[in-house]
Amino acid sequence: MRDIDTIIIHCSATRPNWWQLEKSDDKVDEIRRWHMEERGWSDIGYHYVIDRNGEIVEGRSIERTGAHARGYNKGSIGICLLGGHGSSADDKFEENFTDLQSESLKELIEELDVEYDIKDIMGHNQISSKACPGFEVPAWLNSVGLLY
Repeated sequence: MRDIDTIIIHCSATRPNWWQLEKSDDKVDEIRRWHMEERGWSDIGYHYVIDRNGEIVEGRSIERTGAHARGYNKGSIGICLLGGHGSSADDKFEENFTDLQSESLKELIEELDVEYDIKDIMGHNQISSKACPGFEVPAWLNSVGLLY
């Protein structure tokens, strides 16, 4: 089993209505295709993807190191929220994502913390000069009562 103590949150940078009539699994398969065919990776980079309807879909096996945050993949879990197109690093969560995504993200973090004793949760924008995930993760964590 991998030593995991960090969660890094991302966004897909897709529009809110991207593939809105498609199944969540199909959306994850499309991101997997982007990562494998366009980037040459062995699988989708994220361990979990959260659709706009709150559905959580597993991506890369948790037992495999992710490909989501250069220099931080080894001990981390990557979670991607669908949406975030045109977002800024200092946006509020609700400007780009749904309440259902917020609820699912919180629940997933709580479950992962029980299993892996998570020490740190951060946005991709905290370790790289990117807007991703399109909100301030520390502010969101505080707003939902998660303190890390």
